[in-house]
Amino acid sequence: MSYFEPSKLLAGQARFSKKMESAEWRMPDTAVLSALSITEKGNPAIANLRLREDRLAYAYLPIKSAAGSAVKRTYNHTGNSPDSKAVQLSWNSIVETFSLSADQFLNNIISFEDAYASGILNGVQNILARQEALMLASLLGDVTQINKGRVQGTWNATENFMEINNEEKFLANIMTSMKNNGYQGQLMVIQDSLAYINSAHLKNQGTQNAVNSAYQFGNANIVMTSASIDDSYLGSALAFPVDMAGIIPWIPAKNREPLNPEKATNSVIGDYGSFTVPVLDDKGNTVYNLPIAISVYTGRADAESRNGSAQDDLMQIELSLDMAYVSAPLSTVRATGDWAGKTDSVVY
Repeated sequence: MSYFEPSKLLAGQARFSKKMESAEWRMPDTAVLSALSITEKGNPAIANLRLREDRLAYAYLPIKSAAGSAVKRTYNHTGNSPDSKAVQLSWNSIVETFSLSADQFLNNIISFEDAYASGILNGVQNILARQEALMLASLLGDVTQINKGRVQGTWNATENFMEINNEEKFLANIMTSMKNNGYQGQLMVIQDSLAYINSAHLKNQGTQNAVNSAYQFGNANIVMTSASIDDSYLGSALAFPVDMAGIIPWIPAKNREPLNPEKATNSVIGDYGSFTVPVLDDKGNTVYNLPIAISVYTGRADAESRNGSAQDDLMQIELSLDMAYVSAPLSTVRATGDWAGKTDSVVY
């Protein structure tokens, strides 16, 4: 006798709770994307100029002229015409794909809907993480080679970093350096975790304590990134005027409507659509919504190798987002004297 051996439960199966699953699906660090989102809001029409991937888009601005040398008025004064500058915008494309078969979930504790949702979440998180890394790299590639004025530190002309030697006045030196270079307004300061630890300590001093360091934080928006800015220092930061460096997200025109589920699941042609995802700052607050393009089509396939069936329907899903980094373009007026041949930028 088999004593119910054939009907024995071979393995206990259960789903983890959503709270338990949330550890696996922690949102990626998007501190840089959140910090750079401000400028895009200033002129979102720039993205609309790019109707498709191969269309070039330019932005223009008038530029400053070099100072003259005249010291006397004349009746027949002459001068050069003011000039302008064109900047070609460049977008990167980040793409994530996955596929699901209809039959592979017929005998699975995970439903097709759950698998689809987790696939979308996985793709979105990967896109955000990859764009975050690219935008930080864009900032680092855009740092100025010109830094005028004096602070408590040394200008490293090889790395184009100001090496500040006063830990307790790190932020005060950043503010002073920016003022030396003509930037008086609100600043965005992106700090790595080592620099942020010091800033957090200083920010929590006050008049009732032995040290009052609050003056250093007056016009600074301080953001912490878990990524490395420069590992060779005991804390690093990037600083730029709040509205002078940013991102311009873009998705194709055919993706700017919601996805039609019926067309996506019942047609080899499929459908195109989009949805928005929140970008979180370093405090976990939603500061911006990014559009994600989605393309879905379904076709017949042999999906036995993926726990499906020989006559199955295989859904192919693609998520994508293009992103352009842009900072305020500058003329070569300041690149004179000791700075001849150097490149100026708003990013320090």
